[in-house]
Amino acid sequence: MADRRARPWECHYNGWSWTERCAVTPIQNAMFRSGQLARPTVCTICGFSDPARINGSGYIFAHLERYDRPAELFPACKRCHAALHARFREPERWQALLCRSALPGSWAFALSLDHTSQWLPFTETYPGGLPVPLLVPPTSPAFDF
Repeated sequence: MADRRARPWECHYNGWSWTERCAVTPIQNAMFRSGQLARPTVCTICGFSDPARINGSGYIFAHLERYDRPAELFPACKRCHAALHARFREPERWQALLCRSALPGSWAFALSLDHTSQWLPFTETYPGGLPVPLLVPPTSPAFDF
């Protein structure tokens, strides 16, 4: 069988290879099944949520920035997750999404656009870490006193 060309998303991310990144999925799935981790229902970048369609158009990715911490989620909707991983190839798309849709103060504003950061360990690119994502958008009734 001939080697196939790698797809754009099958690349290093924050120092982790595609294989290492994929190895975390079964760990996360086990955590979801056991109740150790709740499936995300709100995008922490734009605030999108559609729990009625959580397995379809309302799906929220359990995105990771550190693949050595499978429970440290940065939940993202399909649109934000795609733009997030394409930001090195399409920085204009990422910046437009942030300007148009991102929640004020979102952790996503702190992400690097330097393509070399894909191969560097997370701690070199983000020595102080990333801000903890809000799991409930600030416009939610939960903050309505």
